[in-house]
Amino acid sequence: MDQFYTTILSVLVMFIIWCIKIFFNPARETPPLPPGPRGLPILGYLPFLGKNLLHQFGDLAHQYGPIYKLYLGNKLCVVINSPSLVKEVVRDQDSIFADRDANIAALTATYGGKDIAFSPHNSQWRAMRKKFVREVLSSSSLQASYNLRKDEIRKAIRNVYNEIGKPVHVGELSFRTELNVVMNMLWGGIVEGEEGQRVREEFRETVIKLVDLLGKPNVADFYPVLARFDIQGVKKEMEGYLQTLDRIFDDVIGKYRKMLSGEIKKEGKKDFLQFLLELKEKEGSEMSMSLTQIKALFVVSLV
Repeated sequence: MDQFYTTILSVLVMFIIWCIKIFFNPARETPPLPPGPRGLPILGYLPFLGKNLLHQFGDLAHQYGPIYKLYLGNKLCVVINSPSLVKEVVRDQDSIFADRDANIAALTATYGGKDIAFSPHNSQWRAMRKKFVREVLSSSSLQASYNLRKDEIRKAIRNVYNEIGKPVHVGELSFRTELNVVMNMLWGGIVEGEEGQRVREEFRETVIKLVDLLGKPNVADFYPVLARFDIQGVKKEMEGYLQTLDRIFDDVIGKYRKMLSGEIKKEGKKDFLQFLLELKEKEGSEMSMSLTQIKALFVVSLV
């Protein structure tokens, strides 16, 4: 019932703001836009969206062409539905479209957009992307983690075998397996034993909740004027998850600093965190990064 009244109040507030905007702002020439379906005042096309967006957007493309517009609440969205257009946007003209419009949950989770997904397209962003690709997605890194990935897949298959006759949530199983692999690539075995098991489990549970919250509809994403009120509590909830991750990151980074100073010994290949911390110590280096940027890179690697 409280959620119902909150929604009604939000709609009323937006209606009042819309009326004020129409009354005080005279009509002015707008840039040309592609065609698209007409929506309702304030709500846009939101009430007409179904559960199967893929099929619905395909039907709209047949009606309006490979590029069309939608108003979702107060947000203007342009949809492209053509391989040639996608190629032009994400490859040929990627620098123009690189600054994506992130939702509130994503911006909060990445420390205000300090990662490679949502930070402004500039020289620092290019440097971060270069580090990420070279240290995490390169052929040598993937080859070095081959045995780890193989072991995690075997564990997952063994878990499925042990659950014969019981329902298995394949999506959750695959997500946990991928998360285990990524965590080992990011910071290796710096936290071991019972403490390592506890940290890993807490980390996994927090990331699962964080990813779930990223996909939760938030009225403030469609009506930015309401963002400051955080009506649904999405930002507050995400900040809580981020505090947990922050504590885990600080603990792991603290152990790595002891390792770099010689207090703790670690064998094996240099992992992503060690590489980034060594770069951070190089003051004035073009490739240096802040701790916040390192943490944001971790978050985007996991989700």
